[in-house]
Amino acid sequence: MSDKFQVYVCARTTIDAPILERNLARSPAIASKSVPLTVFWDQESASSAFATAVKNATADFLVFTHCDVYFPEYWFERLAWEVERLTQADRNWAVAGFSGVTPSGELVGRIWDCSLEPFTRGIFGKALVAPVPIASTDEMAFVLRREAGVTFDPRLPEFHLYATDIILTAERSGKRSYGLDMPLIHNAKAQLRIGDDYRRSYRYMIRKWRDRLPVPTTCGPLTSRPFAISMRRLRIRYKAIFRQSTYTNHRISDPSAKSRELGLDQFLVEGMANR
Repeated sequence: MSDKFQVYVCARTTIDAPILERNLARSPAIASKSVPLTVFWDQESASSAFATAVKNATADFLVFTHCDVYFPEYWFERLAWEVERLTQADRNWAVAGFSGVTPSGELVGRIWDCSLEPFTRGIFGKALVAPVPIASTDEMAFVLRREAGVTFDPRLPEFHLYATDIILTAERSGKRSYGLDMPLIHNAKAQLRIGDDYRRSYRYMIRKWRDRLPVPTTCGPLTSRPFAISMRRLRIRYKAIFRQSTYTNHRISDPSAKSRELGLDQFLVEGMANR
């Protein structure tokens, strides 16, 4: 599948190397090298690194992801089936997300996220019988169709909102984006604060897309409404202080075992056969 898919991730040498090895690098297709992985170490921003990736890519579909994501067995076989089905339905699509948000704000796509485990007790999200149009998607993992001819904004700072930005860029050029039913493991820690890095990305996006706002995202709406991000920071801070017991670190040591426990490997195969 090396000519069909290429996976890209940004990582920090001092923090992310063990997370990468425990999760993304263990994904069967990546571990076997049937799908190549490119790691951008210690970059200034995700968007600038991924713009370089798009410029130099030769694969048909580029998957951008996080170090703490695990793609189960048969995940890329299922993705090949999904993108072929999507291309037959809409040859003008550009981006597909696996935890996306529709224009009305509905979350689509299914994941297992250990930071949500105390609340969901299993898979988070709902099944999709067909691709669904989305306005944004979580950066944990998404795919770009190289033939669509869109790329990332190298001026977008930090490591946030770049998936939303490229979806809006695609929309501006007349191309559409979709949510797919591609369950995966997100072995993430709970987010208990909004840092200055997120605020810098947020402010850049507000300036850039002011005429397009509001835009729903998985972290809350992107809006120019005064104090919106300040209120979001207060809500997260409240949870960190007063509901700390519900945010115990639930990261798992073996994401492949969790995938088998949840039946994701079997689902990915059956999903293709039953449609």
